[in-house]
Amino acid sequence: MSARGLRTNLTGGAFVMPAASIIVVFSFVSMAVSLYVSFHNWDILIPVHPYVGLGNFREVLFGKDTVFWIALRNTVEYVAMLVPAVLVTSFILALAARRAPFGQAFFKTAFFLPSITPVVVVSLIWMWLYSYNGPINAGLAAMLWPVNAFTGIFGAAPIRPPNWLADPSTAMSAIVLMSAWQASGYYSVIFLAGLSDIPREFYEAAEVDGAGRLRCLWHITIPLLRNTFVFVSVMLIIGGFQVFTQVYIITRGGPAQATEVLTSVIFKRAFQSYGGLGASCAMAWLLFAAVFVFVLIYMRLVRSRQIYD
Repeated sequence: MSARGLRTNLTGGAFVMPAASIIVVFSFVSMAVSLYVSFHNWDILIPVHPYVGLGNFREVLFGKDTVFWIALRNTVEYVAMLVPAVLVTSFILALAARRAPFGQAFFKTAFFLPSITPVVVVSLIWMWLYSYNGPINAGLAAMLWPVNAFTGIFGAAPIRPPNWLADPSTAMSAIVLMSAWQASGYYSVIFLAGLSDIPREFYEAAEVDGAGRLRCLWHITIPLLRNTFVFVSVMLIIGGFQVFTQVYIITRGGPAQATEVLTSVIFKRAFQSYGGLGASCAMAWLLFAAVFVFVLIYMRLVRSRQIYD
């Protein structure tokens, strides 16, 4: 290698080194430390941390406390509701913005704004919206008023809006709705990029053959966006399994553990329960394994391929 090439590589390495150091320290080193802690009975108040092997993993999976399995069920439920909701909503938003005769830059900006708003701020706003006397229930009460007025003639009890965050049957759906609202704009921009990559000639050929908009959508747009759908789905699955902030801010895992997710259990076990740091690290690695296996299976089932040349 020439002196000039060596100097170029060293200069590039110097620019990359700060970012690479942060990644190594806060990702790989921290993962190694958490794996080490997961094999020990770790209490931050006691200097001695005895080795327990797989004891923490056995305690999490087969112990008397079933909160891990409750959190796993709730997390899977959250992901199962979030992924199709965001896929459908973001795809429709992208189609609407794509067909807009003007102002596409405005639509992109408006769709993207919720995704760059801090989750804490969004959670506090939606807590107000979901409050029993908040705007959502006020609108529902206005729509239910004619029904209640009619049924009241026959002595029937009035239908009241739900207490969204205090009812175990609606709390998780409320969090999913908020998360879908915040995430859909970001992924609509990705779908817009995918739509822009589809050659216009395909639609022109279909129109010559007499295909309408719905047929073009079903036979051209959706198949050619297959790779985009796969990418968005995988990102949503990974992000869904890591949901934490909105759950911690809005419900703290309640009511009655209806919104307790894996990350909130890991946090509570590590920082709100003495002696639980080893078990919380074991939960974190079980979460990593679950996400890795789930995404691997999903990618095998919907393996990406080039649709056209």
